[in-house]
Amino acid sequence: MSAARAARVDGVVAAVTAIDGVVGVHAGGPGGPATHLPGRTVRGVRIDDDGGQVSVVLEFRRDLDLVDLADRVRAAASDAAGVPVDVVISDIAVSGPDPAEPKEFTP
Repeated sequence: MSAARAARVDGVVAAVTAIDGVVGVHAGGPGGPATHLPGRTVRGVRIDDDGGQVSVVLEFRRDLDLVDLADRVRAAASDAAGVPVDVVISDIAVSGPDPAEPKEFTP
């Protein structure tokens, strides 16, 4: 049973992190979702027989609709887990120009 559970959890992580705009699974702090498996703990994902939860970090970009992205994460996680999975957006990553890079000056 633990091998099947581990495969489900790993499948959820793989499905969610494969989506464009998902930076990763968020480990969270105390009380955050986690799945305890033999020899390891997968933080940011909780899956049981009735449902689950995945905590993610999404990328903030102008071309991404965060609500649509969260819906795609929910669908992918639920498909991979075989049960309904709730999505918690734990953080948003904002990318931008590297402040260490010199800026071009155009007169």
